[in-house]
Amino acid sequence: MNTIAQLNSHPENTSVTCSSSLHYSAPHKQIQIFETPADRFCTEIVADALKIASTGKRVLIVQLLKGGIRQGHDRVINLAQNLDWIRCNLIRNISISDLNDLELHNFEQLWKHVRGVARSSEYSIMILDDLSLAIELGLISIEAATNLLTKLPEDLEIILTGTNPHAAIVELAA
Repeated sequence: MNTIAQLNSHPENTSVTCSSSLHYSAPHKQIQIFETPADRFCTEIVADALKIASTGKRVLIVQLLKGGIRQGHDRVINLAQNLDWIRCNLIRNISISDLNDLELHNFEQLWKHVRGVARSSEYSIMILDDLSLAIELGLISIEAATNLLTKLPEDLEIILTGTNPHAAIVELAA
């Protein structure tokens, strides 16, 4: 399969926050994992996403555990032509699993949206930040995550960022 796009980390460059990448390519899909420090989103990945979007490919960045004012799956931020960004509709970032009912509902709405987007052909690349941490916090089951990653359209590339990738996901990407 031809790679839709390649996001490269440079571990030898100390100014870059990405520490390493694991790469997986299957006949009909591609999954990449980039380990990044806790609570840090790799700016190089965003810069590369912008470059890819400038070629006409649609890119979606999803920060699963980050909130912000006027955020949410229904309030997509268009950073540039073909580059969209969404966060959870929360007034805080999620770092522990003790969400109140409204926060949990908003997180579940974002996850539902991510699953819908992953089944569509709307984007060529979807960057999911902190999927493994969401699994660790019990917000997403490992079964739901692996189901998403194993049933992707062949024209969608998934890039996972965050700390400590879940073993089952690394196995998918091996």
